[in-house]
Amino acid sequence: MNLNDPFGRVEQKQQNSYASLKRSLQEAGVSTPAEGESVLSGMLRRAGVITLLVVLITAVVWLLFPQWLAATLVLGAIILLWLLVTTLNGYSLVRRYIRDELSSERNS
Repeated sequence: MNLNDPFGRVEQKQQNSYASLKRSLQEAGVSTPAEGESVLSGMLRRAGVITLLVVLITAVVWLLFPQWLAATLVLGAIILLWLLVTTLNGYSLVRRYIRDELSSERNS
């Protein structure tokens, strides 16, 4: 029993997220560690593109509407924080899928 999660809600949510991702990856035909690594690199590439877009949009809004700088920076920071957390969670779930599902098949 985890003192920070006495009812197991966080663990259950993580398990449900993993089961959903696992199903999606299997339906997409990800069946080798190399394909899993390709999914990971795609995730990082998309996160980089989104980060660049958020920074560019923030800069354009700042140039066009300097009086909105504070609000724009706060909104941009929130979006980037959400992107970071989402990407890290997804990355760890795909890593787990590669370790648990694909590496065991390779060693069998």
